Amino acid sequence: MPIIPTVDGFGATVDVSGPDAATTVVMLTTKPATGALCELLHTASLRTVVIEADDRLTVNSVVGILDTLGVKWALLFADGGAGELAWRLAATRLDRFTALVAIDGSHPRAAGDSGDGCPPVEINTTVVVTSADARARAQAGQRFIYGEFRMSELMGRRSAEEFTAQVANEIVLRSSTW
Repeated sequence: MPIIPTVDGFGATVDVSGPDAATTVVMLTTKPATGALCELLHTASLRTVVIEADDRLTVNSVVGILDTLGVKWALLFADGGAGELAWRLAATRLDRFTALVAIDGSHPRAAGDSGDGCPPVEINTTVVVTSADARARAQAGQRFIYGEFRMSELMGRRSAEEFTAQVANEIVLRSSTW
């Protein structure tokens, strides 16, 4: 994967693939196994920009990466440790993101702490949950989502092929402009 310099002075690992003129899905993930998910999204005529999660990434560095790649707006997807950054991007960059799909995530303020002042998210949001604990966190964060909110419970094991297909389905549903 290529390294793209960020405005914060470090290189971020980024992989761009899929149809050039398609709707873009920006994927913030710590999971290296996004290949099968990307392939399903490409089949659905979506372009993917996979940014490997890094604790040094900020809202400005992600926006700078998208500017470098010429991505004006996109759907945002987050899994793993990149969740809080994705929520901040969705909450503060309405001009760049059309929707958020997060796995086992919730708004940073849902836990009752300050969430470092993360504003409410005003774009349509889907939270995919894999456990009862994740469901409870997602429900607690719903009050900080002012756009349309959807929670989807995954069936079966997280490592199964059905999991990848269901996540791809949720992303494709959110990518539609209808």
